[in-house]
Amino acid sequence: MKFFLIMQTDLQKKIEDAIFAFSIGSDVEAESLLLEIVAQYPYSLDAQRALAEVSLALKKLDQAEDACRKALGISPDDLTSVVSLARILVQKGDKEGAEVASAKARLLGWKEELSEEDSGHQ
Repeated sequence: MKFFLIMQTDLQKKIEDAIFAFSIGSDVEAESLLLEIVAQYPYSLDAQRALAEVSLALKKLDQAEDACRKALGISPDDLTSVVSLARILVQKGDKEGAEVASAKARLLGWKEELSEEDSGHQ
């Protein structure tokens, strides 16, 4: 168990380093770090989400969509990934796909709001 926690901490640090690089405008460095991370940890939801966003910023739309769909493969109802997919599909000119993703995002957002309201009233 201890090894797993160390591995998770190391993974999170790597993702945070990539996000920091992206936040200071080092998009290519962030992409490179994230590509290394997803090669080593393909089932990291956070890494796939981050790669999708960085790829979108770099206008690498196919790579962005691929990372986003992998994130959704890990967590099909991940609101962040569904919203990202809608944004990516808009950029790709896939109006119908973007509308479907946007509708799913609205539904997930409503479910999340209702869940928060229910837990707040108990």
